[in-house]
Amino acid sequence: MLNDRTMDRYLHAILLLGTRFLVVRAVDVASWLEYSKASVSVAVRQMLDEKLVRIGNHGALLLTEDGQRRADAFHERYDFFHRMLTEAGVDENTARKEAGALAGSLSAASMEAVKKRLSARRA
Repeated sequence: MLNDRTMDRYLHAILLLGTRFLVVRAVDVASWLEYSKASVSVAVRQMLDEKLVRIGNHGALLLTEDGQRRADAFHERYDFFHRMLTEAGVDENTARKEAGALAGSLSAASMEAVKKRLSARRA
């Protein structure tokens, strides 16, 4: 069983790939995350069981309303850290990988505390 942090990364990958391609399949997610096809297959089964995705035409992975909500929340955290890292001069590939790790490691409460602290410093 996947933990929430890992599940959020899968959902985020589906969200991002969906903005680039008409159809997002498990193989696309595996390639994007650099995970094995077998690992993605296990994750897809769990996402189906938890009703976070459904399978559409041609094997497309489609986010459900709950899956979309989780992916959007993760993306907000990811985008925050990605911007912070790239503005600090971190190269794009490193920023992308580390923003995902940071976004997945913080609770919603910790994320709000970080955002509040940083906005107070900028004011």
